[in-house]
Amino acid sequence: MNHLNVFNSYKNKPHHHEDELTRTFLILLKNIPSVQIMFFELVRQEFMKYDLKEEEQIESIGLGDLKIESVSTQLSHMNELFKGSEIEGRKVVSIIISDDKFVEDTKVENDDRGARYDGVIFADPGWVFIVENKPLREHIWSRQLNPAFSEQIEVHIVEHPCALSWRVVIEKLNILLLNEMVSGLEKQLIEDFVEYVDHEFSYLNPYTQFAVCKGNPFLLNKRCVALLEDLIISGEPANVKYHRGWKHYAESRKNTVKQIALDSSGQGDNWQIHLWLFAGDTMHAAKKTFENLNIEKLKELKMKGFGLASNFHVSYRSSNLLWFEGRLSFDEYIQYWKKHAPALHQCKREGFPELFQSFEKDGLIVAEDHISIQEKILSKNYDRLNICPGFVMKYTWTSEESIKLDQRGQFLDDLKEKITMAYAAIGDEIELS
Repeated sequence: MNHLNVFNSYKNKPHHHEDELTRTFLILLKNIPSVQIMFFELVRQEFMKYDLKEEEQIESIGLGDLKIESVSTQLSHMNELFKGSEIEGRKVVSIIISDDKFVEDTKVENDDRGARYDGVIFADPGWVFIVENKPLREHIWSRQLNPAFSEQIEVHIVEHPCALSWRVVIEKLNILLLNEMVSGLEKQLIEDFVEYVDHEFSYLNPYTQFAVCKGNPFLLNKRCVALLEDLIISGEPANVKYHRGWKHYAESRKNTVKQIALDSSGQGDNWQIHLWLFAGDTMHAAKKTFENLNIEKLKELKMKGFGLASNFHVSYRSSNLLWFEGRLSFDEYIQYWKKHAPALHQCKREGFPELFQSFEKDGLIVAEDHISIQEKILSKNYDRLNICPGFVMKYTWTSEESIKLDQRGQFLDDLKEKITMAYAAIGDEIELS
C-alpha cells in the first residue's frame, strides 16, 4: 500500500523522522487543491528572482494553472516512472525544503549518483518536481539537489534550485486556516498536520504572529526577536543581539536605557510578553538617568501599567558582582538616588568597609547581605567598585492582548508607544519609526 495513503504511516520510522514529515505534507499536497495552489505559488515566486532561459519559463507554474497528475514519496531513480514516455520531454525542477531557505549558490544538473527522491510530483503541462526535505538546513548536501536520469531520457533540468522554507510553508497553511479558506475534511487534515509539526518539529513553526506560536516558548521568543528587529531606531534598523544568560535585546543608542529587551514567560494558554528597560545600569548611565528624571512622570508610568523596581548593584569593570534589595520602598529609592547620583564615583579598595556601612545606614542593603559581600567582594582582589543605582521599567501584555494586537498589525506600534513613554518618564527621547 502506498505511503501517501493517510492510514499507512511508516512502521519502522519514528514520528519525528524527516521522511514522516515529507509523507504527511505530501498527503496534503496530493489531496487539497488550495494547498496545491499555495505550494506552487511559492515555487513560482522563488523562480521570479532568476533570469530564466526561454525553455525554462514558468508561466504555467501559477495560481490554478497546474494540474497534479501524481504524487509519490521515496522513489528510487530506477523507478519505472523515470524510464518511459511519462518523463520524456518534461521540465524538471529540484525543490529543497528546510527550516530556513537554502541560500548556497549551486547549479542543478544530471548526476550519476544513486538517488532516492523524498517526493516526486508529475504535473501537467509537462513538469516534474523532485522534492528533497531537510528539516535542518545545515544537513543539506548540495548533490542531493541533483536528479539522476538515464542518458537515454530526454528531459530539461532547470539549473536553478527552488529553495523553500518550512516556516513559510507552515505560515501559509496557518493563513488558510485563519482565513477559513478550507472546511470539512480538508480543514481537519491541515489542522492535524499543523498539530503534528507542533508536536514533532516545533522548531519549524513560523512566528509571524503570536497567534500561530501556539504558546510554544521557543516560538514566542522568536516572535519577540522579530519584533525587535522590526524597530527603526534613530533612522537605522535595530541592532539586535543576544546577552548570554539573559535575553535578546536591541541597542537603543541612548545613554540612559541602553538595551531594549522583549521576551515571553509561561507557555500553553498561560503566557505573557514582557518589555524590559533597565535604566541607570552603569554609573555613567545612572548620572544621565537621574539628572533629568521626573519623579511625577515615573509615578504616572506605574499608573499606565508599568511595573517599577529597584536594580541596585555593584560591578567591577563590565562585570556585575552583587545585587541588593535593601529596605527602601521604590519611591524612597528613587528619591535617594535623585539626590545622590550626581556624586557617584568609583570606590577604591580601602574605602569598601566604609562604603557598605553607609549603604546599610541608608537602607540600600541589610545586615543579611554581609555574608554575600564577604564571599563575593571582600574575599576577592577587586581594587575598585562601580556603584550602579539602576531600576527596571517593565511592561507586560497578556496572551490575549498580545494576540489581538498582533492580529490587527498593532503590536509593534504599541511596543513603540510603551518604549517612548518609558524614555519620556526619565527625561529622555528616543526616535522610533
